[in-house]
Amino acid sequence: MHDITAFVSHEDSSRHDTGWDHPDHQGRLPAIVRAVQRDMVALWEPLRQTEGVPATEDDLLLVHTPAYVDRVREMATDAARAERTLQLDGVPVSGASWDAALAGAGSALTAVEAVLAGEVRNGFALVRPPGRGAAADAAGECSLFNNVAIAARHLRVRRGVERVLVVAWGARQPAALAQVLQEDDGVRLISIHQHPQSFPEPEETAEHPPIDGVALPPGSDGEAFAAALRQVLDAVPADESIDFVLLSAGFCILAADAHGSLAVEPDEVHAITLLLRDWVDARAGGRLVSVLEGGYAASETARAVIQHLRALAGLPPA
Repeated sequence: MHDITAFVSHEDSSRHDTGWDHPDHQGRLPAIVRAVQRDMVALWEPLRQTEGVPATEDDLLLVHTPAYVDRVREMATDAARAERTLQLDGVPVSGASWDAALAGAGSALTAVEAVLAGEVRNGFALVRPPGRGAAADAAGECSLFNNVAIAARHLRVRRGVERVLVVAWGARQPAALAQVLQEDDGVRLISIHQHPQSFPEPEETAEHPPIDGVALPPGSDGEAFAAALRQVLDAVPADESIDFVLLSAGFCILAADAHGSLAVEPDEVHAITLLLRDWVDARAGGRLVSVLEGGYAASETARAVIQHLRALAGLPPA
């Protein structure tokens, strides 16, 4: 079973209703699922499709404040009662968003547990809403609960994992992820992202801890992205033991994605993922879980995820 890649999802993730004009619309995950089904001749043996176990409130409290968890639940209840989508800190919340958010965080945890148990080599959690933009007490960037941070804290607090490496890639730097993990000395965060000052509305850099990583200029392609990933991985000290790696996988790095200005093509994602997987095999015993974040060009994101899964599973590119 060790050569198997877990593909973890839950049907509730697609019920999060933001409206079809929103970047994180309900068509994102079905597009990926259809792409996986089309590639199932290749993926049948190395991919284990697993239903995620929804997170509990205790899971959420590993990262988020009780008051904020209550706010999300109450907003979803209000949205269901009003039969329309409401806004929480600028993030859409529908009547189904509470269940979707629990399914997303739980799918990440389910993948982590499968890897820890040795049932699979690595895993990918297909989730929405994304998580990396959620602070301990606020929603942000399409995110309600910080799925990767919850998984990291679960590994540290409950499973006694001494050193967790979180690799984040995406158009924007993972400010909220850095905030919620900054107090845990057993977690290292590194990031590859578009330069924060290259956006039409530059990001504020004083609101979060410094983030180790590489800020790429707009137009950077897959080769430049892979070189940046290699650079940040090589910067992890050789004598630093890494016990588990979590990937915050934002596919807003793609050229077709309107929410960033990087220029990675879907076919280039295979080599980028393989670079990370090989490093994890050498430094962390292969223990890697990737969690979907952004990626708002649905068809191109689906193509990229196929390449991502193939690399995780040790298959050649499509």
